Amino acid sequence: MILEKNKRKGNAYIKEIIIKILKETGALKFGDFTLASGEKSQYYIDLRVIPNFPEAFEKIVNFAVDYIKKNIDFEGVVAIPLAGIPFGTMIANQLHKPFYILRKEPKKHGLKKMVEGKIKKGQKILLVDDLISSGFSKLFAINALREEGAKVKDLFIFVDRSMDNLADFEKDHLIRVHSLISVKDFHVIG
Repeated sequence: MILEKNKRKGNAYIKEIIIKILKETGALKFGDFTLASGEKSQYYIDLRVIPNFPEAFEKIVNFAVDYIKKNIDFEGVVAIPLAGIPFGTMIANQLHKPFYILRKEPKKHGLKKMVEGKIKKGQKILLVDDLISSGFSKLFAINALREEGAKVKDLFIFVDRSMDNLADFEKDHLIRVHSLISVKDFHVIG
């Protein structure tokens, strides 16, 4: 019971720090926004600014590394372009795993590759991105990696802004979504 209580306190602390980082870096904005899904929102979360703040970036990546070490079995990392790339690179580096670069579309010249680096058939790849709303924008990456022969069973994101359950997305695409925080944890949003 004491261990569970401390675990909850630890998770609450991490969430509190992440919210503080989002506010202090300007990554959390309020106004009228149109999301990639086409949905309208009164707030916007832009984690692309976090790498501009090295201490905050290191802290949030360290939270991710700790979580991933305890919860996910994988052999390589791929980040969804563009926002996920700095996070995925740091995670792979800290965990001493190979990092592969996924393109938004195949190169038009040379080897015309979709993925830079050689993923072995059956290799367990951890997909990394900054946040998730519906999951729709993650499908190109999941499908592209599976076409390369990778096993993609886990997606790590920092912020879950879906506001509803991702269970259907997970079930339909045979993937587990892991996050550090949900917008439901934001007292100013949820």
